Amino acid sequence: MSRRPAPDELLLDYAAGALPDGPALAVSIHLALDPASRRTVDRLQAVGGALLDGEPAADFDEFAVERVLASLDNVPVEAPRVTPAAAPRGFEWAPAPLRPFLGAAPRWRKALGGFEAIPIRIPGDDHRVELLRLMPGRGLPQHHHSGNEYTIVLQGGFTDNTGNYGVGDFAVGPGAADHEPIADPGEPCIALIVLERPIVLTGPIGRWLNPLVKRGWL
Repeated sequence: MSRRPAPDELLLDYAAGALPDGPALAVSIHLALDPASRRTVDRLQAVGGALLDGEPAADFDEFAVERVLASLDNVPVEAPRVTPAAAPRGFEWAPAPLRPFLGAAPRWRKALGGFEAIPIRIPGDDHRVELLRLMPGRGLPQHHHSGNEYTIVLQGGFTDNTGNYGVGDFAVGPGAADHEPIADPGEPCIALIVLERPIVLTGPIGRWLNPLVKRGWL
């Protein structure tokens, strides 16, 4: 079980098919790594909209979500049997939902800031989706967010001012607060990151690079 599961509201949106493809990919990978969240989504999908019919739209808030989730404990669910695609060589850690996006021979590329990245192409979705790999002790440049950020850890772990995250953990960006994720000791940290808008670099050097970030050059 993940120490930091995806928020219930996000799981509900995923179950309802209301998430754009980028965030939906992040959640689907999280579900592959966190059985508890997977069971929650399976139950939500099993009951469909029936449990929501009694919730007036104006009253559907975080308490309504809690009531819906509390009602799912006794709903039986039979998980579908799916044969996952084979992972490319060197990417055996990749969960099944990610593998179709990797291609036959994915390659890490160096990125400014001392990390490596693989862009994930999702046609029709404006989110920036990437795999990031950080060596132990290395970090991403100090930055904050002007839009939603979702991160799912696939290998190793990282720590920032919001806490420590390991395999299967789901992080929601801290928004306007600066953070500087640093890879934990041990094996490299690999994570999938989904950005609604470009990050805003805030370090003494990084802020000069923001025009390049906005253009997607970094």
